Parts: sequence; structure tokens; C-alpha cells
Amino acid sequence: MRVVHFAVTPLAGAPLRLVRALNAHLPGCTARLVDLTRYGSEDFGQDVVFDETPGLARELAEAADILHFHNYLDLDSRHFAPIDFRALAEKNALVVRQFHSEPGLVAGRMGITPAALLAQPIPALVVGQFQERCYPRARVVPNPLPIHDADHLPHDPALHGPLRHDVFLSPTRLHSAWADRWNTKARPEAEAAVRAACLPRGASWHLMHKTPLAATLAAKRLSRIVVDDLVTGSCHLTGLEGLAQGKPVLAHLDGRCRRVLARMAETDACPFIDVRLEDAAHVLGHLLDHPADAQEVGRSARAWMEAHWQPERIAAAYGAAYADLARDPIAAARDWRQPDLALDTSAARFFAVTLPDVVHAARRQAAQGDGAASVATPSAATDGTSFAENRGDRP
Repeated sequence: MRVVHFAVTPLAGAPLRLVRALNAHLPGCTARLVDLTRYGSEDFGQDVVFDETPGLARELAEAADILHFHNYLDLDSRHFAPIDFRALAEKNALVVRQFHSEPGLVAGRMGITPAALLAQPIPALVVGQFQERCYPRARVVPNPLPIHDADHLPHDPALHGPLRHDVFLSPTRLHSAWADRWNTKARPEAEAAVRAACLPRGASWHLMHKTPLAATLAAKRLSRIVVDDLVTGSCHLTGLEGLAQGKPVLAHLDGRCRRVLARMAETDACPFIDVRLEDAAHVLGHLLDHPADAQEVGRSARAWMEAHWQPERIAAAYGAAYADLARDPIAAARDWRQPDLALDTSAARFFAVTLPDVVHAARRQAAQGDGAASVATPSAATDGTSFAENRGDRP
């Protein structure tokens, strides 16, 4: 089985991580990634770069059994011309598309409406974080992570030296918790909670924004505690990385996100410290005051990843999707959702979408009424923030 992936942005390296997992752990599969161009960063690595070797990209596409698009591509996309995806599909290449972002962002980049995007008859996969509830016909898949690679292993004092910071956070955007339903990690409010816990204890924190992945992972490994998304109800890649490195990770997971995580990991045990922004300072304070608790939670997090997020299992999940696609591509295009994660009833949509949105709106109203949404952003001179360019779309 020859699978060729196509991407026009790095997507935080997710396509390349998937290709590497498939090649290493899915017998009988040969996978390649064709990126549109070099993205100006050595952050995530690349395989085939279209504007450097278009001939090779075309050869791979014409020989592919499966064309695997990421986010912004469909059968009529001309980014990789003269490759004609529709013609290849008509000549029996199977096509699948994977979503890493919410529909408004993807559709806006493509110049179409979200409704038009969701109506496209292409078998779809979606990562098992908040995004899955936005694509009700897509099959849900885990976000690949190379947990055995050196930069994802736990801290080893003999290799990495002493820990340098007590708390680590890396928001992809800097705006308020309540400025956007999903595209925020509440930088001002989350850092205010971190400061409230750290300052009275003389503890340190490190905030990184748009820095190269290798530097981000290195700094995270040298920190005791990781803060992920405390606002929207979803975990993210940064949280999974923290778990792999054996850190206690704070993240608020709403009921739907917990259910999907349990389905992806095949266990009801949740490795995250499930805490909302409103309570984060108190929980962080406890972990800072009780380092043995923090250390033990981190060990448990790494054990959970080793048991439930192995690259072999991730590759097998995609292999099963490819097999189902080959067995019945028409059914896959119509509705590929796992039955136990279906969103095809009013009750299912209420618990997966409506209820979390109502609760989030109530939290927003309460925070803004208390003036909490206007927390001042500390100056870069005192907060330990690192800024550097990173063009990855980081889920």
C-alpha cells in the first residue's frame, strides 16, 4: 500500500510524524509526504518538497494507492499542478482528507464557506481533540506523537542538567480566554494564574510563544509542571508532549473531550489534571507545595502514554481507516464516524456541542462581569517569555 500525503502548511509537523509512524509501524505500507514548499523553519522536518522536486512528487502521486490530504486540500486544488488529484481519483486512487483545525479556519483559507467544506464528498479523518465535534461525518483518529524519540522522553539530570523552571506554558495565540471559542489558550489569564501561584512561593515560570519545536520541547522538559488549555475544554498537542515527558499537565477537558480521549486510548483513565482556569492557581499552588505529588503524577502520565499512546497503536488506527476506505469508499464518503462517537441525534449533539458551549458562555459572562477578562499582560522583561518565528499550525 503506497500512501502519499500532501500538505500546504507544516501543521506543527503532524503530517510528517504520521508518515514516519506509518513507515515504522504499519506493515506493508510505504508512506511519503509532499510539502508545497519549504516553510522557513527546520522545526518539523520535511520529506519531498514540491517546488524543489516537482517531478518526484508527480511520480509519487501517480503511483499512489491512497492520496491523503491535510486540512486545506480537495480534489480540485491546484497548488501542486500539474498534478491533477481528480484525474488520479478517477483512475482508482483512493482519497482521504484529514482535518487538524476547525471548519471556519480551514474554509477561510480555502475561500469557501464552512457549509461548503462540510458538504464535500471526500472521506474524512479528524484528530480526536475538540475538532472532532465540528466534523460529524469524519472518522476520529489519534494525534500521532513519537513518544520514544529523545526529545519526548522524561527529564534525565545526567543528560539534561537540573530543572530550570517550575511551570511551563506555550500559548499559540496571545489573546484573552474569551476572545474566541476555540482559537485561544488564554495567555493573559493563564499566566495570571501561574503568577498567582508562583510569586508567593518564589517559584519560576517560563512562557514560550511561536518558538521552534526543538527549543520548546527542551524548555518543557526542563520544567516541573506544564499548563495546557484551561479554557476551551480541549487538550492539545503541547499537553500530550508534556505527558510523554513525564510532567503533570493541567488541562480542562469537557465531557466530550474526555470521552473521545478515552475512545482513542481505549481506557477511561485520564492522565491530565483536569482543572479549569478558575481553579488553576490553587491547584498549581498545591503542586508547588507538594513536589512529591507533582513528581508522582508525572510518572503516572508517562506510564499512561507508554500504555495507551504507543506509535504502533497510532499507526494501526490509521491502517484500519485505510482498510475500511479500500473496502467501501462510497460509505466512507457518506459517513465515516465511529458509531459510539456518532453525533447524529439531538441528544448526542446536545452533550457534545451545545452543553459545552452553554457552560463556556456562562464562564465567559462570569469572568467578564468580574473584570477578569482584562488581566494585564506582564512585560516581557519580567515574565521569561521567549519569542521567535514558527509558522506551524499547532493544534
